[in-house]
Amino acid sequence: MKIQSITVALTAISMAALVMLGAEGQAAPRNEVVPISAEQLKALMQGEENGPHLLVAVASWCGPCRKELPVINRLFQKYRSQGLSVAAVSLDADGPKAMQPVVDELKLTFPVYWSGPKPARKYNIIGVPTLFLIKNGKTVEKVIGQRSEKILEEKVRALLED
Repeated sequence: MKIQSITVALTAISMAALVMLGAEGQAAPRNEVVPISAEQLKALMQGEENGPHLLVAVASWCGPCRKELPVINRLFQKYRSQGLSVAAVSLDADGPKAMQPVVDELKLTFPVYWSGPKPARKYNIIGVPTLFLIKNGKTVEKVIGQRSEKILEEKVRALLED
């Protein structure tokens, strides 16, 4: 009876491992929400040296954020080969653990950082989501609130133009 129980347990573990494996047979890495310092956030706000960059301020409790993040993820997948970089910053007061379930559920592929609520005042974030479109180290546009995929794609295309 013990051998049968061990066999059943090993089969269950093997099946769970197969579900977690990617196409190449390797586990897909988990996109961890990590803390970011004020200095690191400042550098992130400046974006890549010359590349177009989207930075979105979000919170785990924000319904519009949960609707917009998958759109941003699709745009990232579509335009990253053209140099677009994307990151999100969680303003949750409860630390990275608050945003992690959202990142996992939505299967976000771009980096997600946690800064807490302090940067909201410094960067004049009056609502979430707030999207910063950054080019050549400068914010060229700030979009407050959820926007449609069509509008966001238009903004990304404009950001990618020279």
